[in-house]
Amino acid sequence: MMLIDSHCHFEQLTSVEQQSAMQQFIVIGVASNLASAQTLLKLAKHYPNLKVCLGIHPEYPQNYSEFTLLKQLIYQQKSQIVGIGEIGLPYFTLRALNHAEKQMTIKKGLALFTQFIRLASELNLPVNLHCVANTAPIAINILNQYQIKYALFHWFEGQVTTVTQIIDNGWFISVSPDVLFNPNYQKFIHHVPLDIICLESDGPWPYQGKRGNPAMILDTAYFLAKLHDKTLTEILAISQQNSYRLWQLNQSKK
Repeated sequence: MMLIDSHCHFEQLTSVEQQSAMQQFIVIGVASNLASAQTLLKLAKHYPNLKVCLGIHPEYPQNYSEFTLLKQLIYQQKSQIVGIGEIGLPYFTLRALNHAEKQMTIKKGLALFTQFIRLASELNLPVNLHCVANTAPIAINILNQYQIKYALFHWFEGQVTTVTQIIDNGWFISVSPDVLFNPNYQKFIHHVPLDIICLESDGPWPYQGKRGNPAMILDTAYFLAKLHDKTLTEILAISQQNSYRLWQLNQSKK
């Protein structure tokens, strides 16, 4: 079994970065909008190790109107995708809005997220989630309402009580390379047990000025090995097992 990067904006990597990643890893490529979804599906035809999630990134309200077309694409490509994402609730984008705009974006974002979760439940697909800080408990309520079995909270950092809820539901949290540089994130990760941890790059998001790429999950794994007094091999095996279970890659989509 190959190592898995559980959250990457693969279509935004350079062709050289893409080719290098495909030689070493299985990459879960997440869409941000309709155009990126279409690009990822095309790339997946050339790269068997690229597994695709389709969704609309919640921090880009200008793309919310694409839901109907993206839903049709998900129905059409169900057998070619492993999940729905990147989806979630808006958080960072709200900072630049006035009160009225903020309330409208929250309302539309919640409605969009609920539609995606309903779709994931209908199709029995995992979800790849962008749920920052205090948006996570809201998302968890909706996931439970629609009985979502498989969910990944990507690069999650929030309340320990939220981690407990994620554990109790059998969901997963992916750790990003930011853990190598961010003391607060390091402290938070102490509270996340290994049996729900996956690895992600969120590439090409930059870390300390360096473009993120799937190879960086090895650095994250090394950090976790030191944190938990495990060998690198043990951490890679645990995260690998979690990721294969999450994305159901031992089944027909392997």
